[in-house]
Amino acid sequence: MRIKPTPSSMLFAVLCVFLTSGEPWLREALAVQNSRIVFTSARDGNLEIYVMDADGRNQKNLTNSPANDSQPDWSPDGTKIAFVSSRDGGRTQIYVMDADGKNPIRLTDGPGEKWDPDWSPDGQQIAFSVDVLVNRIRVHHIAVMAADGRNRQKLEDQARHPSWSPDGGEIAFMSWRDGGEEIYVIGVGGQGRKRVTQDIVHKLDPSFSPDGRRIAFAAVPEHEGFGHICVVGADGRNRVQLTHNEEHHWSPAWSPDGRMIAYYVWDGFSGPGTIHLIASDGRYIRRLSDGRNARDFEPDISPLGLAVSPASKTSTTWGRLKKLAPNPHTK
Repeated sequence: MRIKPTPSSMLFAVLCVFLTSGEPWLREALAVQNSRIVFTSARDGNLEIYVMDADGRNQKNLTNSPANDSQPDWSPDGTKIAFVSSRDGGRTQIYVMDADGKNPIRLTDGPGEKWDPDWSPDGQQIAFSVDVLVNRIRVHHIAVMAADGRNRQKLEDQARHPSWSPDGGEIAFMSWRDGGEEIYVIGVGGQGRKRVTQDIVHKLDPSFSPDGRRIAFAAVPEHEGFGHICVVGADGRNRVQLTHNEEHHWSPAWSPDGRMIAYYVWDGFSGPGTIHLIASDGRYIRRLSDGRNARDFEPDISPLGLAVSPASKTSTTWGRLKKLAPNPHTK
């Protein structure tokens, strides 16, 4: 019989790992909250969806399909995973499966490729991107549909990478409507579009923080040529670049409490990709997957973490650990 740890024992275990063994305290602190990370990997020769514990252990293939499966996104209750697949006829469509990989159901059909699924906070809708070939030119827009695939509605043209705000009232997205790739926010009814970023660097993969105050995204400064994880206020202020080394950093995904961001690192060529975890203030970077001869990417952290824990000593663990944590930008 497995004994469920108490908040005190969990805190003690995390502190022991940090103080005695030198192992990464950051991922251990999330792991004891039973969060999991779903991600895409090419380790089996094609794109498959995997899940792992938040410390990088117990990696498991969920899809086992000869087709390409990618871009997984947890449902708000952690029981479902939306993803994209080319398993039916070669055209990429949106699917939903159980959290253990069972019972995959196709939600979309028709012309165009479907990408970037993102659940609404209440679990009732899914936003996604659509790419349609018109006169040999790719035309993009984002759309919203019910979680069962019904009632599909176009939301915004010249847009990709939707991300719901935690109150369900807005969607962040990437658009090139003003000449460069920038981050915007729009109401779910199509009203009140506003531009969040204001310069000429390339930006993509926006992700609202759990409190709705910040948006994480990947940016490629023209003078560098590498993608980096950045965070900006939802009002466009106080932008901070979190990563700095000369590799590409993509697909940020927040932990439920907003203190961590998962993302992936890739050298931009044929080398392996790896999943990393970083504190949302840019400190304490930790690698979670080794990317052995393959590319691990597109992580998403399950909602079963600190944000859903009952108020207790556990909820204050982060405050204690941050005082004891190692210095910034360590690997």
